[in-house]
Amino acid sequence: MNNLGQVTIWLGLIAVCISSICYMVLCFKKENIFARNTARLGFAGFAAFVTIASLLLMHFILNHDFIYTYVARYSSRDLPLKYLISSFWAGQEGSFLLWVLLGSWLGLLLMFKARDMEPHVMLIYNLNNIFLVILLIKQSPFELYLFPPPDGQGLNMLLQDPWMVVHPPVVFLGYAAFAIPFVYAVAALWRREYDGWIKPALPWTVFAFVSLGAGIIIGGYWSYKVLGWGGYWGWDPVENASLLPWLAGTALMHGMILQQTQRKLRKTNFLLAAFSFILVIYCTFLTRSGVLADFSVHSFVDLGITGWLLLFMFAFLAISIGLFVARIKEIPVSKKGEGLSYFSREFGFIAAIIILCLSILIIGLGTSAPLITRVLEKASKVSTDFYVDTNLPLAILMLFLLSFVPLLAWGKNSLSRLLPKLISAITGAIVSGVITLWSGYPGIGVLLLSLLAGAAAGMNILLAARLIRKRITISSAAIAHLGVGLMFLGIISSSVYDRSEKVFLAQGAVQTAMGYDMKFYGPKFLKEAKGMRLHLPLEVKKGRTQFIAQPDIYSERARDGQTQRYVHPYIRRGLITDLYISPLDYDPGQKKSGSGNHLHLKKGNKIQFHDYELTFTGFDVSAMMGRKDAQTMRVGANIAVSYKGGEPVKLQPVITIGQTDSPASRVKLPGVEDAYLVLVSIDATAKTIGLIYQGPRSEAEKSAQNSPPAVIAEVSIKPGMTLLWFGTLLILLGGSIAIARRWTK
Repeated sequence: MNNLGQVTIWLGLIAVCISSICYMVLCFKKENIFARNTARLGFAGFAAFVTIASLLLMHFILNHDFIYTYVARYSSRDLPLKYLISSFWAGQEGSFLLWVLLGSWLGLLLMFKARDMEPHVMLIYNLNNIFLVILLIKQSPFELYLFPPPDGQGLNMLLQDPWMVVHPPVVFLGYAAFAIPFVYAVAALWRREYDGWIKPALPWTVFAFVSLGAGIIIGGYWSYKVLGWGGYWGWDPVENASLLPWLAGTALMHGMILQQTQRKLRKTNFLLAAFSFILVIYCTFLTRSGVLADFSVHSFVDLGITGWLLLFMFAFLAISIGLFVARIKEIPVSKKGEGLSYFSREFGFIAAIIILCLSILIIGLGTSAPLITRVLEKASKVSTDFYVDTNLPLAILMLFLLSFVPLLAWGKNSLSRLLPKLISAITGAIVSGVITLWSGYPGIGVLLLSLLAGAAAGMNILLAARLIRKRITISSAAIAHLGVGLMFLGIISSSVYDRSEKVFLAQGAVQTAMGYDMKFYGPKFLKEAKGMRLHLPLEVKKGRTQFIAQPDIYSERARDGQTQRYVHPYIRRGLITDLYISPLDYDPGQKKSGSGNHLHLKKGNKIQFHDYELTFTGFDVSAMMGRKDAQTMRVGANIAVSYKGGEPVKLQPVITIGQTDSPASRVKLPGVEDAYLVLVSIDATAKTIGLIYQGPRSEAEKSAQNSPPAVIAEVSIKPGMTLLWFGTLLILLGGSIAIARRWTK
């Protein structure tokens, strides 16, 4: 059977190599029409073959062609259509194909936007695609099963959420886009055009900033909505893997604006463009090489591509740094008469870039800690407090800049002329400070952060309103900076003033938690294809407000045979606060039937029963050795029993196969009079035994005999979440307006 998907990937590699050769010719012989047409045709062929390969993989997923190992691992017949589609990028191989696909589509647009820089830009861009396609060939989604299964393993339940249908494509669009400012920078160094690359590359940089930023925000919202831990950012290495290039891209974007307007930071921008892309590759290496498998719940296992990823990273590092070093003496610097005023917009931009770079360094070191410590000693990771404590002063400095720098003009500024414009910033700081202190003193660091976040929001909301009235396209920075201020206010509110309480809700009883009266109606079991969903409806009342909350717990059999459990919280969103109810556990209760007297023990497992600890250590077949009546089989069970934590006593009840009652199957328990265990069944295959307890019940059992089902839940009040999400949306809106403004230029 011909593997058409694999063939199309190889054809795509051949096409992009042909395009690269022709672009290499054009770099040295610009007027070769045949080479130009062939180069463009080759890249269009590459994009077409990658698109065909993607359509084939989607076709195989939708048609349940489980002969392909990737399709069998990440999809199944019972998945709804939207989750079948998201199976495409659920694993490493499919996500690499998605990366290549999106990069090829962006390349088609880049090919015609690059104009006179096309040969150099597209040659470097093609090298990036060649490396990615080699990775795709190394770990292909089109590998075949010799004996295909009747059904696939399906998609992880945590990924069966609408936001996870959107999140990976948006993130990989950002990853693909970050290659474009990098190739412009390398091409500019090659051509010795140290300023001309900024204008065409800046819209792509903003686009990468918006797309990757949107992916990060969607991932945070999914974590808050689905995982049940109550947060949106845990400083997990895979989360940081998206944040690091995004921060570098943010620094690059500001550096490019400064170079375009003031002809400054030429050398810095070349380095920022290089490292924003190198960080994409490095973080891909961290999360997909398996080095973080023990330290991140999101990390992929090593599929044998570690060496290729390292080669990929070092090759582009060598190209960019090598060219930079070769050209560094030629790159113009600011003239002596162009001194930098410490009270100017230029200085504010430079300070912001320095702060962003320090944050990248700190987060990068923390994320790489397992890799660094593995070389020095036993691998370990840093705590979340490390990230919070080190980034807090940097966030304070950044918000301080945002509270007044956007009001400054290029060049020197007068403090006396600036002060009247700071009324809105001072007002915002006072309002946020009063609200913060009214809610409880959070410490000097968080208080400063709150004051400056309020100042940044207050100043930029007035600036944005004034600029929107003039022309909305010039308001992009003010809107984005307003979003940053609001986002930090939301972060402070939701993290510092988050309050939670654990509550035990027995069926039918009313309990109060966080000011809400809650009543558990009782469980509702829903059988699903691969597991069981337990709905836990709660009647919630507070004053005149009344509603039904329905968190749930889902259990399914994992691929390794173990049972996995996922909690799904209920969130009631409000303008000021969210009510967050996360189920921690479910207690089925006990009925009056006395079924608690029946015990099942598996070999090697300990169980607690009444005041006893019981361990089944194995079978004893010595009772049947040497017997002449071979038709009667006697099997003993070795059980270690300890009473109230005392020394264990060995018991050996013996069951006679074929007899319903045998004195030897009944053994006395220590510590309590008239307490016995009766061996009633054995299962040699499963290595389990069945026992019946005969004797007095403990006080705990008597009290729990009629206990109803109950749910244990954590109820949280999370203030400021609406402010947080609204702030992030404003950041994206500001960036989107900037794309529209600069793309037309």
